[in-house]
This record gives sequence, structure tokens and C-alpha cells, in this order.
Amino acid sequence: LLLALLLLVPALPAPHERGLIFNLDTGELCLQSAQCKSGCCHRGSGLSLARCAPKAAELQECSPKSIYGVYYKCPCESGLT
Repeated sequence: LLLALLLLVPALPAPHERGLIFNLDTGELCLQSAQCKSGCCHRGSGLSLARCAPKAAELQECSPKSIYGVYYKCPCESGLT
């Protein structure tokens, strides 16, 4: 049992690495914003698949921030309204 545990420890991912469910990069499929590194799971229309997207930059429309759900317009970057 101890040998099995020692062999499994190196196989466990580090917390800062990309995951299959959380800590997703821009462009990856998502179900809710909490899964994305950017904090925005974006859907272009009601029929499209949601993907992680960057937050809205200056002069772009944005939505109020929420960690759950899917956005049609991502929240603003830090410091913007």
C-alpha cells in the first residue's frame, strides 16, 4: 500500500496546472465561468457551445460579474466598468 501511494504522488497534477474540469484556458469548452482561468464562460448565441474567453477589454461591452453561469458578454477586466 505504501509503495502504491509513493508511485501515485508524482502522477498527481500540481494545483496551478491546467485541468480537465477547472483552470481551463481560453477557447476550451466549459459549462460555467468558475471553470475558466479568465472567469468567463462565453456563449455567442443560444445554440453555440460555451467556451472560456478573456474578460472584456476597454471599449468592449461587458456584463456584471458572476462566478457561475455562462455569459453572452464577459465581465470587464479589473478596473473597468
